Amino acid sequence: MKRLLLVLALAASCSSRDEASSPEAAVRALIATARAGDRAAVYANLGPRTRARIQAMLVSGHRSGGARLLKPQDLLAVGWLPPAWEAAGTRLIGREGNEADVEVFSATGDRQAVHTVREGRAWKVELPLR
Repeated sequence: MKRLLLVLALAASCSSRDEASSPEAAVRALIATARAGDRAAVYANLGPRTRARIQAMLVSGHRSGGARLLKPQDLLAVGWLPPAWEAAGTRLIGREGNEADVEVFSATGDRQAVHTVREGRAWKVELPLR
């Protein structure tokens, strides 16, 4: 969960907004929606494995006695934490079939790799949830 918050905090640090027509565009779209604090849009930009993991957390919470009905996007913390560093851009670092890795980098040299997958015609971001 800490890693999810780190990635979303990182995502909140950039302001470019475009469609998820490429792996880099998917990452930029996630960054833009996180920066805007739009949980529903952030959730829509997540890949199928990440959404399935969030859904599993919801089911687990309900099974353990959680009375409040939550939506998947309610588990996302977007824009709540200041980013560790400001993202300056993205670049594709590897692509194989329907999966690709994108590097988000800062002007001072900080870097974070983000995994993306193609879902239909759009690219989505898979977060490193454990």
